[in-house]
Amino acid sequence: MDLQFQPVRMMEPAIVERLRIAFPEKIFGIERVPPTMTLREFERVIRISPFVGLAWMGMKPDPNSGRQLKGKMLWRVYLIFKASGSLETRFKGDAHGLGLDAMIDVSAALLHGIPFDGIGLSSVTAAHAITAEGILDEGVVLAQVDFEIDFQTSPAPYKLKTIEDFKGLNITWAVADGVEGSPELPQNIPTAEE
Repeated sequence: MDLQFQPVRMMEPAIVERLRIAFPEKIFGIERVPPTMTLREFERVIRISPFVGLAWMGMKPDPNSGRQLKGKMLWRVYLIFKASGSLETRFKGDAHGLGLDAMIDVSAALLHGIPFDGIGLSSVTAAHAITAEGILDEGVVLAQVDFEIDFQTSPAPYKLKTIEDFKGLNITWAVADGVEGSPELPQNIPTAEE
């Protein structure tokens, strides 16, 4: 089973490559981050400022997609800027033009209406100023840009049709045994041939 061509795995490097057009590695840190960062994580990435964090937020499937799962992958870009001079530079920028306002504008422009080759179309859905509880540095400002990317994937490459096929994946989970006395339910997975 090859997962390298599944939507999230294909999207992340394509998004980072797109962001690098305007956020060069020499100046900006770009990393994958969890949707909810801890205070310790925020403190770490503030030291990397200016920083762009990429978080996968979820998936919104199309209810009419059938066996070809299609829908929208929901992503968020966190933008963090720490002013090196006056507090005004937090938003309007420093001598290099770096500031939160420009980072918001540029990331929205980079991610809206973009067809990612072999993946789908990207659309910005929202942008917000945010706060990080516990961050006391007045020079630090934060924002997020939410966007979604259309996707379509098929279970066909997995060739999973019967319960034996699924058992063959050899996946184990650390879960408690079923409730004692519960009936064993028959498992039938319909296929295109049926």
